[in-house]
Amino acid sequence: MTAVDIMIFIEPLNRLIKDNKAFKGEKVREEYFGGFCECGGIMFQKSWFSDDGARFLISECEKCWKNELISFNGNQLAGEKEEVQVIDRVELREFLREYLSPSEYEALVSKGRGESYNSSALSRAKRRLEDIGITIEEILGFI
Repeated sequence: MTAVDIMIFIEPLNRLIKDNKAFKGEKVREEYFGGFCECGGIMFQKSWFSDDGARFLISECEKCWKNELISFNGNQLAGEKEEVQVIDRVELREFLREYLSPSEYEALVSKGRGESYNSSALSRAKRRLEDIGITIEEILGFI
């Protein structure tokens, strides 16, 4: 996979990957209303993201745990709800395995374990992650 083609919320990093760019989010600490889910449940706000005046809200359903994104332009709704793929701590390794080449992934894991690693492969992994806005240091904290 050379690019992230779908919208992904990497929960442990609180990052939204949208249009091949990662946005750092601001977690919502309280249970604020975030809309209604198609299943009939109540959505609660999870994180807010900003990009050049546009704001994005990810909300999670209390019943079915579905996560959806709503776009805002200022205080105005700017689009329809969109489902978001959520990557939790367990799925983070699988995401990296798919996004990076096998040698890049292995170098990243070896670096995280304090083992010897291929420095050019790690450098490529670092560049690929930074291209979408994620630092290698953030990732190493979860590997």
